[in-house]
Amino acid sequence: MITLLWLVGCSSQRVLEGHVQDVWGKPVPQATVVIEGVVSRNYSDANGRFSIPTRAPVKRALAGKEGYIKEIADLPEIPEDADYAPLTFTLYPEPTKPGFYAIGATDYIEVPAQRIRMVATELRHFAGVRDIPDEGLPSARPAKFVFTSMLRPSELARMNLHLSKLTFVNHASVKGVLGPTDATVNLWVAEAEVPFDLESLPSRDDYLISTRDPLTPGVYAFHAQDVLNEDDERVLMNLPKEMQVAFPFEVI
Repeated sequence: MITLLWLVGCSSQRVLEGHVQDVWGKPVPQATVVIEGVVSRNYSDANGRFSIPTRAPVKRALAGKEGYIKEIADLPEIPEDADYAPLTFTLYPEPTKPGFYAIGATDYIEVPAQRIRMVATELRHFAGVRDIPDEGLPSARPAKFVFTSMLRPSELARMNLHLSKLTFVNHASVKGVLGPTDATVNLWVAEAEVPFDLESLPSRDDYLISTRDPLTPGVYAFHAQDVLNEDDERVLMNLPKEMQVAFPFEVI
């Protein structure tokens, strides 16, 4: 009878296995893998793989490591005699400071902030940035960014984040006594809105931004409150200083 019970117990044991990798597909060794409701911790091996025997149904699992943003996976219900499908955890490195970080081919590419400037002519106001970073992003696929912010979700909603494609304006017409004359603008200004999705990552301060379509070659910028389309300098000046900036980048 004892032998029979032992065999029944063994037959109900299943294995949750898989691997932990970073966003570039490289294995993450010594990552902690935890099954919800189970106290014991398990760790990925040198190749990022893990194997966890369990008798209880697994509904949720978590993987994490210091220096990375943890990931949580919800598992579907499966029959008692079925095995779990291999599970892949993809971890994003934790940025060291707030800002926008493009996911490049092998590492993050930081998108530096620039103060928004305004140039006014008698015909129009131009809000834009002077320079763009030297390092460009590839245009073959939708772009992804990790956005780290100390803002609470309600504050982030009020920030009203935008992504715009920019165009360079060197000169613009100004009314003159003898007709229109040229004035120097020398700014990258908003040309078109770019749709994107923003989702919270399983941490307090990190978000994933994904453009819905591949970005064509050109210059783009993240900005708050649609300020790159603003024609009233008072609106810009009344915003908090951290919102009086744009985050330009180039796609090549």
